[in-house]
Amino acid sequence: MFFKAITTFSRTLVGSLFVVSGLIKSNDALGFMYKLEEYFEPGALNLEAWTPYALEIAVFVCIAEVLLGVALLVGALPKLTTVLTMVMMVFFTWLTWYTATCDPFGMKMVTAGDGSGTLIEIANQCVLECGCFGNAIPLTAYQSFLKDLFLLIFVIPITIAAFRNKIQLNDSRTATIIYTGAIVMTFLFGYLMLDWLFPILYLVFLLFAASAIRRRVNHPNVEWLMAGGVVIIAGLVQFKTLNHLPLKDYRPYAAGESILENRKSADELGLAGPVYATEYTFRNVFTEIDTIVLSNDYLKVYNETHFKATYEIVTYDGAEVKISDGYEPRIMDFQMVNVDGDDLTETIFSSPGYTLLHVSKDIELSNAAGQEAFNSLASDALHAGWNFYGLTNGDSDMNEAFADKNNAPYEFLTCDQTELKIVVRSNPGLVLLKDGIVIKKWSWRDIPSFNDLSNGE
Repeated sequence: MFFKAITTFSRTLVGSLFVVSGLIKSNDALGFMYKLEEYFEPGALNLEAWTPYALEIAVFVCIAEVLLGVALLVGALPKLTTVLTMVMMVFFTWLTWYTATCDPFGMKMVTAGDGSGTLIEIANQCVLECGCFGNAIPLTAYQSFLKDLFLLIFVIPITIAAFRNKIQLNDSRTATIIYTGAIVMTFLFGYLMLDWLFPILYLVFLLFAASAIRRRVNHPNVEWLMAGGVVIIAGLVQFKTLNHLPLKDYRPYAAGESILENRKSADELGLAGPVYATEYTFRNVFTEIDTIVLSNDYLKVYNETHFKATYEIVTYDGAEVKISDGYEPRIMDFQMVNVDGDDLTETIFSSPGYTLLHVSKDIELSNAAGQEAFNSLASDALHAGWNFYGLTNGDSDMNEAFADKNNAPYEFLTCDQTELKIVVRSNPGLVLLKDGIVIKKWSWRDIPSFNDLSNGE
């Protein structure tokens, strides 16, 4: 009886978290794809061959995580489900451990990309966050590792129960207990940590679909049909977020966020910022063993007689390390540079009134999608006295050529590509601001007319 209770609780906890975690990734699959691309870099896992398929892998993982979560909750295909869940948890636990223990100043040997098979030494490319919960819950790599270890503990009794044939499709009593627990856990998770209640509706739809198929279909492969129903619902949500925009935006450019405020430093906000120190290398003149001394510690000992008699400097040019946390700007590299090299960010966002931004993280790959709608909106907005700018990764020549080719009636500015990926998850996309505060964003498929914007305001 006790083991059954533990198993039921474990299924409820792990299943709920898998569904929520999968939804968060699915909500921002492009962000998850960017994270995978970081892991595929030569200095990370060195899986460059997988980079072209990063989006497909991201979508597969999102839907697989949701599917496994629902399967745990309904008791479908218990042995296969628990094996796949265990494999996924072991892999994620290893990945977060790898991320947490990566030495940003270390080196690694990789095979040269010229096909010669030669080994070359390159610097480690450490991924700072694993992206388990995206921007919704920005865990450190170590926190993610502990989270996965915690979940792995609960997967063990589920696996034991499955292979002892103690798990099967829920009876009505078990379904009531597990589904109620899952909905409560999802509510608490969504309300307290995500500020988002859609995960509850999402979970209810998934459980309803699986249960409805089970009740209405009398077939030996009903569990696979239930899985198909879950995949369809998860796929529809994924289609929506990929072809339009995330349902919930947790980035510093979300609606309601002030770009100017999010760019301010700790000093400007009157907060304590992080403290950094430089690693100095000294050599013991008697043992010839090198010792690392942080710059802040060096100030305490550099004038001591014993230290000066024992150590000689090797280099002051060491790595910079953080020795204490503090407030860091949520936006650090956002610039809007014109053809003359002037940064217009403060000027544009400090000006009163409305500003529209045509944002493209890759002006060439955008293929001028939605350009007619951009041009029409820009003409009307500029005529009404609004600001309208194009913001791309291209240099001034590329921007000018694009504007001329597509008869764009507005000025194009240059911004860092990484930051543009964060601004809007669409290439291209549209951002509306007022007094430097983000009002709304659109994918290029959903660009409104100026009349719609005016009436909406």
